[in-house]
Amino acid sequence: MRFLESSQLVWALAALVPLLLFLFRRRPRRVPVSSLLFFKSLAREHRESAWLRWLKRLLSLLLTLLVIASAVGALARLVVSPPAGGVKSVVVIVDRSASMAAKDERGATRLDEARGRVRARLAGMPGSVAVILIAFDRQAEIVVTKTYDRPAVERALNALTVRPIEGDPAPALRLGSQLAALETPSAIWFASDEKAEGGAESIAVPLAAPRNVGISGFDIRRLPLEASGCEAFVHLQAVGASPSETKVEVRIDGTLTAVRELTLPPGGRESLLLPIDAATGKLVSVRAITPGDQLAEDDEVTARIPEPRTVKVLWVSAQPDPFTQLALTAISREGELAVFRAAPEAWPPQEPVDAVIFQNWLPKEWPADVPVIVINPPGALGPVQAVRMQGAGLPVDRLRATRERHPLLFGVATARLALTQTAVLAAEGALEPLWTGPGGPLLAAGDARGQRVVVLGFAPEQSENLPLSASYPLLLGNAIHWVSQPRTELSGTRVRRTGESVTLRGENFAWVKADGAETTRAPLRNGWAALDRIGLWKTDGGDAGSAALLSGRETLLPAGAAAADQAPERVRGLRGDLSGPLLWLVLAVLLVESWLFHRHAVH
Repeated sequence: MRFLESSQLVWALAALVPLLLFLFRRRPRRVPVSSLLFFKSLAREHRESAWLRWLKRLLSLLLTLLVIASAVGALARLVVSPPAGGVKSVVVIVDRSASMAAKDERGATRLDEARGRVRARLAGMPGSVAVILIAFDRQAEIVVTKTYDRPAVERALNALTVRPIEGDPAPALRLGSQLAALETPSAIWFASDEKAEGGAESIAVPLAAPRNVGISGFDIRRLPLEASGCEAFVHLQAVGASPSETKVEVRIDGTLTAVRELTLPPGGRESLLLPIDAATGKLVSVRAITPGDQLAEDDEVTARIPEPRTVKVLWVSAQPDPFTQLALTAISREGELAVFRAAPEAWPPQEPVDAVIFQNWLPKEWPADVPVIVINPPGALGPVQAVRMQGAGLPVDRLRATRERHPLLFGVATARLALTQTAVLAAEGALEPLWTGPGGPLLAAGDARGQRVVVLGFAPEQSENLPLSASYPLLLGNAIHWVSQPRTELSGTRVRRTGESVTLRGENFAWVKADGAETTRAPLRNGWAALDRIGLWKTDGGDAGSAALLSGRETLLPAGAAAADQAPERVRGLRGDLSGPLLWLVLAVLLVESWLFHRHAVH
């Protein structure tokens, strides 16, 4: 039996008041009256023996002391421990991922709530039970090894902080099960805003009615054919019982440049394309502002405009198509593309390139180490699943875009194009169809085992209006930039998700403020660093970038009953917190005392 809030025991001094009143009773005061007839009749009605009056006073004192003791016990949180042989060890798993920073109406985070409930459970366990403390976000960490030192566990619990990283409970539950199996019987407590799986006892601390709008996807890219133009892709997700009125602000070096207002339904998603007119190196900040938002970690993303870099493209074709050559020349004038033409006999190239274009030809073996764009494939090879059509092909004057917002179709007037389909592409596989016609898919793109591939199942030189339109150079430019992006960007040019480990150049890694001042500096370990916080970073080797949460799992806060409304948990053999029963006892004693001593009234 223990008191969780022993400081409240000072209220027990209130018991001195009824004791003093019982021991030191004032003598009755004598008052002369003109007649005793009324008082004699009253005395006959309420005449009691001396021992009965003494017993009633004693019973009244005991009931008063019981009320005070019960109230003090409720304030001091009296708990009853289980039998000593109930469990030998307890493995406590505490979630410290980003969603645990969500605050309720009292301003308490989910981690604060989890700490309090774990602390209450541990206080009710006997000292002979060993405790192991594990904290997890993307990875699991043993914070306290097996120990009987409860103050050490208490200090470790208080030292836990939320990390802005997406959580993965599976490794922590596996580790907890392995540690619990070393000494049985044992218990596993899982404190999180989500319910436990795999047999662990859940200490769930979700918000009763979560409300949050967060940025779960973000990217900045340069616009094809526009040397100074950039575009920010922002993906928003919402959770709540009612629609959320959200305002998206775009700031460049702290100056507000654009505002977008939108309404997101509960569970809704929205993708925005925001034009950015800023020079290289400028700091771009995108922030989602929502009234009543309960999680701040996913509201803002900060990044720097990436420096342009020339993309080296090798164009391999037996007979060069003049329309494709004209389109490649048009998009390479801006200085962002360097296109080199080669005959099939020159394959493979002697120097590395960022992307390769095969037109009307495919090599004998598929190149898996370079992004590939295939125009008018003669057959199937590697991830290119194409069947050549007989004859001169199939004229198509009406295309249907299956994903209008795919980066390949940016600025392309799909509805106005007329072309000649020469190959039918597979509708299933590693590549996703983007254009379809009467003869099936004729434009597909996707990632095949980490390699980006684009396939154009038509012949530009045989098409009606495609080669002479502005859409063809745009389509090629989009395809080149899209397939080559993972290879051409430096380690820090795009916003990375927190929790990732990146390979960097240099010897030291530092988190920096917007003005470039360093906040934390640490040596790089074997050339890599873990992005464990939100913000800007750089290395002395020239790499720089930013990190953000960007996690739909953390943004979509789970809902559940409020922690204060939940009944106290019952652990194996643990009879639990007696605060509630003690308060009910106070009420019962007051009712009994009222019935015993106040049921007779004098009229």
